[in-house]
Amino acid sequence: MRVPESTGATAMAAAAAAPDLDFSPIMSPVVPVVNRPSSPLLQDGGEGDDELGDDDDSLSRDDDDDDEGDEEEEEPRLKYQRLGGSVPSLLSSDAASCLTIAERIIVLGTHDGSVHLLDFQGNQVREFRHVHTATVNEVSIDSDGEFVGSCSDDGTVVISSLYTDEKEKFEYHRPMKAVALDPEYSRKKSRQFAAGGLAGQLLFISKGWFGHREQVLHSGEGTVHVVKWRTSLIAWANDAGVKVYDTASYQRITFIERVARGSLLRPQLVWQGDTVLIIGWADYIKIAVVKTRGWDGTKGTLGPGAKYVEILSAFQTDYYVSGLAPYGDALVVLAYLPNKEDGQTNSHLESAFQRQGHAQRPEVRIVTLKNEELATDALSIHGYEHYKAKDYVLAHAPFTGSSIAGGQWAAGDEPLYYIVSPKDVVVAKPRDADDHVKWLLQHGFHEKALAVVEEGKARTELLEEVGSRYLDHLLLERQYAQAAALCPKLLHGSAPAWERWVFHFAHLRQLPCLAPYIPISNPQLRDTVYEVVLNALVTNSAYHEQLVTIIKAWPSNIYSVPTIISAIQLQISTGSKSPLLKEALAELYVRDMQHERALAIYVELQKPYVFDFIQQHNLYAAIHDKVVPLMRLDGKRAVQLLVNQSNRIEPSEVVSQLQTGGADENLRKYLHLYLHGLFEKDPNAGKDYHGLQVELYADYEPRLLLPFLQSSHHYTLDKAYEVCTKRGLTKERVFILGRMGNSRKALALIVNELQDMQQAVSFVQSQADEELWEELINQSMHNPAMIGSLLENTVGHIDPLHVVEKVPAGMPIPRLRDRLVKIITDYRTETSLRAGCNDILKADCVNLLVRYYDEACHAIRVGGSEFDTGVQGLASVNGGESKRVNRASTSGGKGGSKGGRIPNSIGGSGRCCICFDPLALQKVAVVAFFCTHAYHETCLHDTSGIVSSEQERDSGPQKSGSGMNETASDARESNGDLSNPDPLCCILCTTAASTKQKSGFNGFERTAPMASASSPVWGSGGVT
Repeated sequence: MRVPESTGATAMAAAAAAPDLDFSPIMSPVVPVVNRPSSPLLQDGGEGDDELGDDDDSLSRDDDDDDEGDEEEEEPRLKYQRLGGSVPSLLSSDAASCLTIAERIIVLGTHDGSVHLLDFQGNQVREFRHVHTATVNEVSIDSDGEFVGSCSDDGTVVISSLYTDEKEKFEYHRPMKAVALDPEYSRKKSRQFAAGGLAGQLLFISKGWFGHREQVLHSGEGTVHVVKWRTSLIAWANDAGVKVYDTASYQRITFIERVARGSLLRPQLVWQGDTVLIIGWADYIKIAVVKTRGWDGTKGTLGPGAKYVEILSAFQTDYYVSGLAPYGDALVVLAYLPNKEDGQTNSHLESAFQRQGHAQRPEVRIVTLKNEELATDALSIHGYEHYKAKDYVLAHAPFTGSSIAGGQWAAGDEPLYYIVSPKDVVVAKPRDADDHVKWLLQHGFHEKALAVVEEGKARTELLEEVGSRYLDHLLLERQYAQAAALCPKLLHGSAPAWERWVFHFAHLRQLPCLAPYIPISNPQLRDTVYEVVLNALVTNSAYHEQLVTIIKAWPSNIYSVPTIISAIQLQISTGSKSPLLKEALAELYVRDMQHERALAIYVELQKPYVFDFIQQHNLYAAIHDKVVPLMRLDGKRAVQLLVNQSNRIEPSEVVSQLQTGGADENLRKYLHLYLHGLFEKDPNAGKDYHGLQVELYADYEPRLLLPFLQSSHHYTLDKAYEVCTKRGLTKERVFILGRMGNSRKALALIVNELQDMQQAVSFVQSQADEELWEELINQSMHNPAMIGSLLENTVGHIDPLHVVEKVPAGMPIPRLRDRLVKIITDYRTETSLRAGCNDILKADCVNLLVRYYDEACHAIRVGGSEFDTGVQGLASVNGGESKRVNRASTSGGKGGSKGGRIPNSIGGSGRCCICFDPLALQKVAVVAFFCTHAYHETCLHDTSGIVSSEQERDSGPQKSGSGMNETASDARESNGDLSNPDPLCCILCTTAASTKQKSGFNGFERTAPMASASSPVWGSGGVT
């Protein structure tokens, strides 16, 4: 529908009435408006619900403006969207003329005289169609949202109920330009409202008993352009200026004069709160505050008392004000910019303003009360080229306690601004954190956008979008490392996102940058993803170190180990000799439980943890052929390992590998250390190599050679002597010569080369050869120092006088006097010690003889033990008592005197020590010894049942006790001693003593000389 010509004619007439327009140049840059998705409040799928900027027209002013384009773009404060729902279809056949907003509904007036009720998505709820016959100039709603009032150029004011069919129509026969319902219209029976128009009267209408009563509050100052009612205050603007009327006191409280060019445009009045009135007229904005005496009206409330108005702020703009709304402590201004062509002066602005088809885009500006611009947005309104300033309307919502579009925001509500043009309704609202993030992304501030999301100011769902766009930006800038480092933070636990970016990096051949950051759990990706990463590292030698690190860090269950092993083996087979690649292969072998293969690589690479690896996995059987590499890696640990495992690894294997390992002196030294450790562990374990050890000891540790020669018997003396001779090892040569039996040559080495007389004396003593003493004296005669040492060290071994006699006459001997004095002193000391020992020995002999005599004087018990308790009344041969013996108790139940059990104690038991019968049982002589053993005389001479075959072999011709006694007798006869009878010996004691003398230490037997018959025997006794 075409806009009625009356509208355009009115604008042109108003412009012609004010020829003296004066505008300053526009200084603020125009900020482009970035398209944004609609919020849930404004979303609607209906026709016309498109975002600003979807059209071919740009939202920014004059893209070819070089000056403005060079300036840095600022982020807009508001975001915009066309109101959808039923609005596009309504305006396709009509044109919007006015709009006001209540808390729950939008009221839209059109040029064909209809009033439409819309919800906040633009859907039509109710329609008052053709309630007027001409343009609807203003609509007003009470604070409860139950009644809507409208006025029109047809001279009518219509008040309709939103929920009932109640409707009232008032005829005034002149165009009505403004109407305002009492905020409490629905609550009061008076049903008050104010209206005005071209008649120049401000009418105050109320309902009484006799119908509606009309009162003229003011008249005579031209057209009433706008009326706004807040609490008890009615503000209106006419051609003279702005006035405020207080319905509570029925008084007009102020008058604010119109600006010079106020006739060009319709004035704008907006109540901010209950006391602040915002006035916009042409290119002036004023902030007026209603106060009472003694009360600060800036706090938003009025106190009791007389009211007055004070101008808080006033400033001139470089644009026309088509609409006003509060924005916190600032203002939202719908600005209309007149055309200003190049070379045109300010005096021609009015004519430019009136020119058809050349209007600029309207702008939404946010300014402070001091006219400091905070933001500027140019809007792409449909048909903006043909519109005048009066064709635009700005309304805002939500508000509380207001009947007009200038209400106050409710706490927590989001302010909405509606920019109305004849064919468009655009909704603006403050940009939230999500919009801020999207604007930052659109302008390349990815880091700032990410920071906003991380701080929790925006929806977490935006993180994926922010991350994706940020990563794309970094990859486009070839900042691969930074992009990879951000992936954990941007992708979080999204497995699909991770996999998508892994393949993206793979496509760019930048997987090594991403590999350290790829998650292995929470989330865990598909095994294919991990294999792709590892293969990328395998094929590039520059990243083999990273490959080893990742294989060690990643668990083996997230990828196929055999697959990666095959890839590495293929790479090695093609000629890659990278040690790091081999190490990676070894790590994979470990994870695949192929420890022996891994060990082979570790040994080849000389890894220091090889020994721990062998011990950890018990791989001792796998090191048979790795002796040389292990020795070169760590000789001490290798020696210790091989020695400890000598039962598994034969010494022959170790020795052969070390001997064939090349001309490496270190290997020979390791061979010495190994054989030395083996010898200390088991002297016979490496006996086949003791001859080799002689050379090794002589080369590396000569101090240990002599103890080795003394301990071992598995080397060749001649070869050992040759080795020691080549290396000048005299002490070792002395020992070898001694073991070879060449004592004289060994002594000569000691005397002539070592010149150690003390060692020479010790050597001679160990040889137990008297001729060596003479040899020592003879070899020392040519050396005075040796003679002196010999004199000092031979006391007690040879006669010092013999040495002195052999000293050549006239040979000077150092310290001879002192040494002779020492010899004499030592001789005297030795003589004194010998005399003392003889005295002690004599005293001991006397004491022993006394004890022997005392023992010999004592009686010998031959009866009365527990064995003869059964024999009563039998007298011994010597007249002593003898007790009866229970034979059963002594024979163990067996008959016979000689077949019974041997008692535990025989001496002093009253029984014969051979037949075990009581001594008194037989009427024969009894032989008793001082050792308490007693025998029948007949049994003593017949001992064939006692002496064993072994004793017979050891004793030779002695067959019995009588034989022994006969041997002693024969010895006595040979000495010519026949005056005394033959002495008798105790069979038991003599046999025991003889056995002990024949037994040596360590199982070797030795033969001790038989005690002579004349020597005193403890077991000797006499016949009783």
